[in-house]
Amino acid sequence: MDNERIRIRRVDSTNNTNILGAETEPVQIDRTGCLICTKGGGSILLNGKEYTIEPNSVTVYFSYSVLRILKRDPKLEGIIISCNLETIQPLLNKVSDFNGLFLMRQNPYTKLMPSQVEVFVTYINLISGLLTRFEVESHNLQEWQHSPIREIVRQQIQLLGNSLMLGIVSCYTHFINKNITYNRKDEVLQKFIRQLYTSYRTEHDVSFYAEKQCLTPRYFAAIIKEKTGKAPSEWITAALLSETKRMLNTTSMTVKEISVELQFPNQSYFGKWFKNLVGCSPLEYKKGNKQSDGKYTEYNTFSEITEIHK
Repeated sequence: MDNERIRIRRVDSTNNTNILGAETEPVQIDRTGCLICTKGGGSILLNGKEYTIEPNSVTVYFSYSVLRILKRDPKLEGIIISCNLETIQPLLNKVSDFNGLFLMRQNPYTKLMPSQVEVFVTYINLISGLLTRFEVESHNLQEWQHSPIREIVRQQIQLLGNSLMLGIVSCYTHFINKNITYNRKDEVLQKFIRQLYTSYRTEHDVSFYAEKQCLTPRYFAAIIKEKTGKAPSEWITAALLSETKRMLNTTSMTVKEISVELQFPNQSYFGKWFKNLVGCSPLEYKKGNKQSDGKYTEYNTFSEITEIHK
Protein backbone atom coordinates (compact mmCIF):
# COMPACT_ATOMS: atom_id res chain seq x y z
CA MET A 1 0.00 0.00 0.00
CA ASP A 2 1.61 3.22 -1.20
CA ASN A 3 5.07 1.74 -0.84
CA GLU A 4 4.26 0.40 2.62
CA ARG A 5 4.31 3.74 4.35
CA ILE A 6 3.45 2.20 7.72
CA ARG A 7 4.70 -1.05 9.21
CA ILE A 8 3.73 -2.22 12.69
CA ARG A 9 5.38 -5.02 14.64
CA ARG A 10 4.47 -6.06 18.16
CA VAL A 11 7.15 -7.31 20.53
CA ASP A 12 6.32 -9.46 23.57
CA SER A 13 7.67 -12.30 25.69
CA THR A 14 6.37 -14.93 23.26
CA ASN A 15 8.24 -13.41 20.33
CA ASN A 16 11.79 -14.72 20.24
CA THR A 17 12.58 -13.22 16.85
CA ASN A 18 15.85 -11.30 16.69
CA ILE A 19 14.55 -7.72 16.92
CA LEU A 20 15.61 -5.81 13.77
CA GLY A 21 18.43 -8.33 13.49
CA ALA A 22 20.34 -6.31 16.09
CA GLU A 23 20.44 -8.71 19.05
CA THR A 24 23.49 -10.65 17.84
CA GLU A 25 25.52 -7.93 16.12
CA PRO A 26 25.38 -4.23 15.21
CA VAL A 27 23.20 -3.55 12.17
CA GLN A 28 22.64 -0.54 9.96
CA ILE A 29 18.94 0.29 10.01
CA ASP A 30 17.35 0.67 6.57
CA ARG A 31 14.13 2.42 7.64
CA THR A 32 13.07 5.13 10.04
CA GLY A 33 10.97 4.07 12.99
CA CYS A 34 10.50 3.98 16.72
CA LEU A 35 10.04 1.54 19.59
CA ILE A 36 7.29 2.32 22.08
CA CYS A 37 8.10 0.29 25.20
CA THR A 38 5.08 -0.58 27.34
CA LYS A 39 6.56 -3.17 29.71
CA GLY A 40 9.95 -4.51 30.66
CA GLY A 41 12.98 -2.87 29.09
CA GLY A 42 16.58 -3.37 28.08
CA SER A 43 19.54 -1.45 26.77
CA ILE A 44 20.72 -0.53 23.29
CA LEU A 45 23.69 1.04 21.57
CA LEU A 46 22.50 3.56 18.97
CA ASN A 47 25.13 5.29 16.87
CA GLY A 48 27.74 4.56 19.50
CA LYS A 49 25.74 5.85 22.48
CA GLU A 50 24.13 3.60 25.08
CA TYR A 51 20.51 4.06 26.16
CA THR A 52 18.54 2.27 28.87
CA ILE A 53 15.02 1.43 27.72
CA GLU A 54 12.29 1.61 30.36
CA PRO A 55 8.49 1.12 30.34
CA ASN A 56 6.47 4.07 29.00
CA SER A 57 9.20 5.34 26.71
CA VAL A 58 9.85 5.88 23.03
CA THR A 59 13.11 5.51 21.12
CA VAL A 60 13.33 6.93 17.61
CA TYR A 61 15.85 5.66 15.07
CA PHE A 62 16.59 6.91 11.57
CA SER A 63 17.68 4.94 8.54
CA TYR A 64 21.46 4.51 8.27
CA SER A 65 21.69 4.54 12.08
CA VAL A 66 23.74 1.71 13.58
CA LEU A 67 21.85 -0.25 16.24
CA ARG A 68 22.90 -2.98 18.64
CA ILE A 69 20.54 -4.42 21.25
CA LEU A 70 22.75 -5.05 24.27
CA LYS A 71 20.13 -6.44 26.64
CA ARG A 72 16.52 -7.49 26.26
CA ASP A 73 14.31 -8.02 29.28
CA PRO A 74 12.39 -11.33 28.88
CA LYS A 75 9.27 -9.39 29.87
CA LEU A 76 9.81 -6.72 27.22
CA GLU A 77 6.61 -5.64 25.50
CA GLY A 78 6.24 -2.89 22.98
CA ILE A 79 5.49 -1.87 19.44
CA ILE A 80 7.90 -1.08 16.62
CA ILE A 81 6.56 1.33 14.02
CA SER A 82 8.26 2.33 10.78
CA CYS A 83 6.77 4.74 8.32
CA ASN A 84 7.64 7.54 5.97
CA LEU A 85 7.65 11.19 6.99
CA GLU A 86 6.80 12.81 3.67
CA THR A 87 3.47 14.21 4.87
CA ILE A 88 4.81 15.19 8.29
CA GLN A 89 7.87 17.14 7.15
CA PRO A 90 5.81 20.05 5.73
CA LEU A 91 3.98 20.30 9.05
CA LEU A 92 7.27 20.39 10.93
CA ASN A 93 8.48 23.13 8.63
CA LYS A 94 5.51 25.25 9.69
CA VAL A 95 6.29 24.90 13.40
CA SER A 96 8.38 27.98 14.20
CA ASP A 97 11.77 27.38 15.81
CA PHE A 98 11.23 23.65 16.10
CA ASN A 99 13.80 21.52 14.30
CA GLY A 100 12.02 18.35 15.28
CA LEU A 101 14.18 15.92 13.34
CA PHE A 102 17.38 17.40 14.76
CA LEU A 103 16.01 17.09 18.28
CA MET A 104 15.07 13.46 17.78
CA ARG A 105 18.40 12.71 16.11
CA GLN A 106 20.32 14.09 19.10
CA ASN A 107 17.87 12.80 21.73
CA PRO A 108 16.38 9.56 20.36
CA TYR A 109 15.12 8.31 23.75
CA THR A 110 12.51 10.00 25.91
CA LYS A 111 10.08 8.98 28.64
CA LEU A 112 6.32 9.16 28.11
CA MET A 113 3.34 9.68 30.36
CA PRO A 114 1.14 6.55 30.70
CA SER A 115 -1.69 8.56 29.14
CA GLN A 116 0.47 9.26 26.07
CA VAL A 117 1.26 5.58 25.66
CA GLU A 118 -2.44 4.76 25.90
CA VAL A 119 -3.26 7.23 23.14
CA PHE A 120 -0.48 5.91 20.90
CA VAL A 121 -1.57 2.30 21.40
CA THR A 122 -5.12 3.28 20.47
CA TYR A 123 -3.89 4.87 17.24
CA ILE A 124 -1.77 1.80 16.48
CA ASN A 125 -4.67 -0.61 17.02
CA LEU A 126 -6.87 1.44 14.67
CA ILE A 127 -4.14 1.57 12.02
CA SER A 128 -3.48 -2.18 12.36
CA GLY A 129 -7.14 -2.96 11.77
CA LEU A 130 -7.29 -0.77 8.68
CA LEU A 131 -4.02 -2.18 7.30
CA THR A 132 -5.35 -5.72 7.73
CA ARG A 133 -8.54 -4.84 5.93
CA PHE A 134 -6.64 -3.14 3.13
CA GLU A 135 -4.36 -6.11 2.58
CA VAL A 136 -7.10 -8.76 2.80
CA GLU A 137 -9.47 -6.93 0.48
CA SER A 138 -6.67 -6.14 -1.99
CA HIS A 139 -5.88 -9.83 -2.38
CA ASN A 140 -9.41 -11.21 -2.39
CA LEU A 141 -11.45 -8.74 -4.41
CA GLN A 142 -10.42 -7.48 -7.81
CA GLU A 143 -13.19 -4.90 -7.58
CA TRP A 144 -11.49 -3.46 -4.51
CA GLN A 145 -8.77 -1.96 -6.69
CA HIS A 146 -11.30 0.40 -8.26
CA SER A 147 -13.61 0.85 -5.29
CA PRO A 148 -13.96 4.31 -3.71
CA ILE A 149 -13.79 2.59 -0.31
CA ARG A 150 -10.19 1.63 -1.08
CA GLU A 151 -9.24 5.29 -1.24
CA ILE A 152 -11.26 6.05 1.90
CA VAL A 153 -9.40 3.35 3.85
CA ARG A 154 -6.07 4.53 2.47
CA GLN A 155 -6.81 8.09 3.58
CA GLN A 156 -7.87 6.86 7.02
CA ILE A 157 -4.56 5.04 7.42
CA GLN A 158 -2.63 8.09 6.29
CA LEU A 159 -4.46 10.49 8.62
CA LEU A 160 -4.14 8.19 11.62
CA GLY A 161 -0.48 7.62 10.81
CA ASN A 162 0.14 11.35 10.59
CA SER A 163 -1.58 11.91 13.93
CA LEU A 164 0.45 9.15 15.56
CA MET A 165 3.76 10.42 14.24
CA LEU A 166 3.01 14.03 15.12
CA GLY A 167 2.05 12.88 18.60
CA ILE A 168 5.41 11.16 18.96
CA VAL A 169 7.22 14.23 17.63
CA SER A 170 5.42 16.38 20.20
CA CYS A 171 7.01 14.30 22.97
CA TYR A 172 10.36 15.83 22.05
CA THR A 173 9.40 19.49 22.35
CA HIS A 174 10.70 19.65 25.93
CA PHE A 175 14.24 19.33 24.58
CA ILE A 176 13.90 22.81 23.06
CA ASN A 177 14.67 24.41 26.42
CA LYS A 178 17.96 22.58 26.79
CA ASN A 179 19.79 25.14 24.62
CA ILE A 180 20.75 22.63 21.99
CA THR A 181 22.87 24.44 19.42
CA TYR A 182 23.39 23.67 15.77
CA ASN A 183 26.48 24.53 13.82
CA ARG A 184 26.58 26.08 10.39
CA LYS A 185 26.72 22.72 8.63
CA ASP A 186 23.61 21.55 10.48
CA GLU A 187 21.82 24.68 9.28
CA VAL A 188 22.91 24.05 5.70
CA LEU A 189 21.53 20.51 5.86
CA GLN A 190 18.24 21.60 7.43
CA LYS A 191 17.72 24.31 4.81
CA PHE A 192 18.56 21.84 2.03
CA ILE A 193 15.94 19.39 3.32
CA ARG A 194 13.28 22.09 3.38
CA GLN A 195 14.23 23.47 -0.04
CA LEU A 196 14.42 19.99 -1.54
CA TYR A 197 10.91 19.16 -0.36
CA THR A 198 9.43 22.22 -2.06
CA SER A 199 11.58 22.26 -5.21
CA TYR A 200 12.70 18.77 -6.28
CA ARG A 201 9.89 18.38 -8.81
CA THR A 202 11.18 21.30 -10.87
CA GLU A 203 14.78 21.89 -9.75
CA HIS A 204 17.13 19.00 -10.47
CA ASP A 205 20.54 20.71 -10.32
CA VAL A 206 22.73 20.89 -7.22
CA SER A 207 23.73 24.45 -8.16
CA PHE A 208 20.16 25.66 -7.52
CA TYR A 209 20.22 24.46 -3.91
CA ALA A 210 23.75 25.75 -3.36
CA GLU A 211 22.84 29.20 -4.66
CA LYS A 212 19.86 29.36 -2.31
CA GLN A 213 22.38 29.33 0.55
CA CYS A 214 24.99 31.50 -1.18
CA LEU A 215 27.46 28.62 -1.33
CA THR A 216 29.52 27.21 -4.17
CA PRO A 217 28.20 23.88 -5.47
CA ARG A 218 31.43 22.13 -4.46
CA TYR A 219 31.39 23.36 -0.86
CA PHE A 220 27.66 22.77 -0.56
CA ALA A 221 28.03 19.21 -1.86
CA ALA A 222 30.89 18.54 0.56
CA ILE A 223 28.73 19.60 3.54
CA ILE A 224 25.75 17.43 2.53
CA LYS A 225 28.07 14.48 1.87
CA GLU A 226 29.71 14.92 5.27
CA LYS A 227 26.40 15.20 7.17
CA THR A 228 24.44 12.47 5.38
CA GLY A 229 26.96 10.18 3.74
CA LYS A 230 25.44 10.89 0.33
CA ALA A 231 25.88 13.62 -2.26
CA PRO A 232 23.04 16.14 -2.79
CA SER A 233 22.64 14.83 -6.34
CA GLU A 234 21.77 11.44 -4.88
CA TRP A 235 19.07 12.97 -2.65
CA ILE A 236 17.63 14.90 -5.58
CA THR A 237 17.53 11.70 -7.64
CA ALA A 238 15.97 9.79 -4.75
CA ALA A 239 13.26 12.45 -4.34
CA LEU A 240 12.46 12.45 -8.06
CA LEU A 241 12.36 8.67 -8.20
CA SER A 242 10.10 8.48 -5.16
CA GLU A 243 7.66 10.95 -6.72
CA THR A 244 7.83 9.18 -10.09
CA LYS A 245 6.94 5.84 -8.48
CA ARG A 246 4.11 7.44 -6.54
CA MET A 247 2.65 8.98 -9.70
CA LEU A 248 2.99 5.74 -11.65
CA ASN A 249 1.37 3.75 -8.83
CA THR A 250 -1.44 6.05 -7.76
CA THR A 251 -2.42 8.30 -10.66
CA SER A 252 -3.86 7.84 -14.13
CA MET A 253 -1.23 10.12 -15.68
CA THR A 254 0.60 8.83 -18.75
CA VAL A 255 4.37 8.44 -18.81
CA LYS A 256 4.59 11.51 -21.02
CA GLU A 257 2.46 13.56 -18.65
CA ILE A 258 4.63 12.56 -15.71
CA SER A 259 7.83 13.45 -17.55
CA VAL A 260 6.37 16.90 -18.31
CA GLU A 261 5.11 17.37 -14.75
CA LEU A 262 8.56 16.61 -13.35
CA GLN A 263 10.20 18.78 -16.02
CA PHE A 264 12.41 16.22 -17.72
CA PRO A 265 13.78 17.34 -21.12
CA ASN A 266 11.62 14.81 -22.96
CA GLN A 267 9.86 11.46 -22.55
CA SER A 268 12.75 9.49 -24.06
CA TYR A 269 15.24 10.94 -21.58
CA PHE A 270 12.82 10.29 -18.74
CA GLY A 271 12.36 6.66 -19.78
CA LYS A 272 16.10 5.99 -19.98
CA TRP A 273 16.68 7.73 -16.63
CA PHE A 274 14.02 5.59 -14.92
CA LYS A 275 15.10 2.30 -16.47
CA ASN A 276 18.74 2.91 -15.53
CA LEU A 277 17.72 3.36 -11.88
CA VAL A 278 14.94 0.80 -11.49
CA GLY A 279 15.66 -1.85 -14.10
CA CYS A 280 12.43 -1.53 -16.09
CA SER A 281 10.66 1.14 -18.11
CA PRO A 282 8.11 3.48 -16.51
CA LEU A 283 5.32 1.78 -18.45
CA GLU A 284 6.40 -1.68 -17.31
CA TYR A 285 6.54 -0.41 -13.74
CA LYS A 286 3.06 1.09 -14.04
CA LYS A 287 1.67 -2.18 -15.37
CA GLY A 288 3.13 -4.05 -12.41
CA ASN A 289 6.18 -5.61 -14.02
CA LYS A 290 8.49 -4.19 -11.34
CA GLN A 291 12.05 -5.32 -10.98
CA SER A 292 14.39 -4.77 -8.06
CA ASP A 293 17.89 -4.72 -9.50
CA GLY A 294 18.09 -0.97 -10.02
CA LYS A 295 20.56 1.26 -8.23
CA TYR A 296 17.92 3.25 -6.37
CA THR A 297 15.25 0.65 -5.59
CA GLU A 298 15.88 1.12 -1.87
CA TYR A 299 14.38 4.59 -2.00
CA ASN A 300 10.69 3.83 -1.71
CA THR A 301 9.52 6.97 0.07
CA PHE A 302 10.35 10.59 0.58
CA SER A 303 11.29 9.77 4.17
CA GLU A 304 14.76 8.81 3.01
CA ILE A 305 15.32 12.40 1.94
CA THR A 306 13.71 14.20 4.84
CA GLU A 307 15.47 12.25 7.57
CA ILE A 308 18.53 13.59 9.37
CA HIS A 309 21.46 11.24 9.11
CA LYS A 310 24.70 10.68 10.87
